[in-house]
Amino acid sequence: MPFGGGPRLCAGSELAKLEMAVFIHHLVLNYHWELVDTDQAFAFPFVDFPKGLPIRVKHLLRVT
Repeated sequence: MPFGGGPRLCAGSELAKLEMAVFIHHLVLNYHWELVDTDQAFAFPFVDFPKGLPIRVKHLLRVT
């Protein structure tokens, strides 16, 4: 548990969740990504990709 559990929760857990939500929001709106190479996920004991899931990220240019 990264932020603890039970009666002693980390005081910054909600801030960390908010920061990740803002980051993902900007990532989805401003960037496009595609797989460089195929990779097969396996999920025991946690989700992992043998090749590290290589991706290519491109910034989307917006014209206003």
